[in-house]
Amino acid sequence: MLAAFTAGLIFFRWAGAHGLADTALAARLVIALSVAAGVGAAWREARPRRQGAAVTMPARDALRAKTVAIWVCLLALLLWPTLLARVFPAWPTQASFNTEYLLALPALLLLTPAYVRWAERRMPQPDDGYARLGQVLLGRRRWRWDEQRPLLLAWAVKLFFIPLMYTWLVMAVTSLLGLEWRWSPTAVVAGLFAFGLGADLLIATAGYVFASRLLDNEVRSTDATWLGWLCCVLCYPPLLAVLHALRQQTDDVIWSDWLQPAEPLYWLWAALVTLTWLVYWVSTMAFGLRFSNLSWRGLVDTGPYRYTRHPAYLSKNLYWWLHTVPFVGVADARDLMRNLAGLAFVSTVYYLRAKTEERHLMAFPEYAAYAARIGRDGWWARCRRRLRAARPA
Repeated sequence: MLAAFTAGLIFFRWAGAHGLADTALAARLVIALSVAAGVGAAWREARPRRQGAAVTMPARDALRAKTVAIWVCLLALLLWPTLLARVFPAWPTQASFNTEYLLALPALLLLTPAYVRWAERRMPQPDDGYARLGQVLLGRRRWRWDEQRPLLLAWAVKLFFIPLMYTWLVMAVTSLLGLEWRWSPTAVVAGLFAFGLGADLLIATAGYVFASRLLDNEVRSTDATWLGWLCCVLCYPPLLAVLHALRQQTDDVIWSDWLQPAEPLYWLWAALVTLTWLVYWVSTMAFGLRFSNLSWRGLVDTGPYRYTRHPAYLSKNLYWWLHTVPFVGVADARDLMRNLAGLAFVSTVYYLRAKTEERHLMAFPEYAAYAARIGRDGWWARCRRRLRAARPA
């Protein structure tokens, strides 16, 4: 996916330079080609699981129930962001996602019955969440919250994040295609940041959209606690405005305003800033199409996750502290304390996100064993052992 994304950006920037590409269309083509490459790779990797599945087609009534349930979920994906846009006029998904999704929706609804039959021939699941929801909608099953909750929570995550991530992704790729690269340290760092942001949003969007047992990345469990949801959605619109207001610094000084290229510390600071968001985006890439908030979709223990349980949250928070340099540009001790308190609040929110996620995931033996291994042999554990060994007897 990353290779296709890079190749697409290079090609359409070249085409645009020759007047052959419309930027808005090119952005969507880059996204489509990159996602197709990622889904194709995931399809090949999941082949052994599909081949090992017993193929027994569900009855026609089960197929019809699944089709109806998927129809309702697809319609909800249009209605939910529309409702949010009415309640919050500044909601960022109305113009981009809703218009394009509305154009694609008729084809999705028409293709759903064929897709359900095609999927069930490969990995049948006669009594999954879609079948149970469809049976309720068709009046063939009584409503029971414990039966419907897994699917409804999984789709609540999709309804919240798909429109948001897709809108941000289109904006990021469009910006990348129009970015003016210059050979200056600040411009190069900013350009690499923009590229990493686009790759991050690409993986996130694809992960939310293409969750399927056929790709071995289905949602197996979703956090059902209010605290877990609150800590997560606080980091996204519309509640993100609250987080931004509390994080807001008393000054506009960032690290590149504080230091100059002639100073050795500038290059060290630039390397640290770059390293933090590089670790963050490599962490996202480690998930691949299993990326999702609030969900368990299988263990990820590659990349930075081999060394610590929360490299993305850790590196993202270090980036904010290094980028904003809260101790520079302040007028007095009160401003300094305000800056520190704002960033500390954001770090506390991410700490709670990590803890609520762990509370959810520790119910799965695979993750519990992984957490125990990281606690014993992870990066922090090794650092503590070396510090103890270095202490004088």
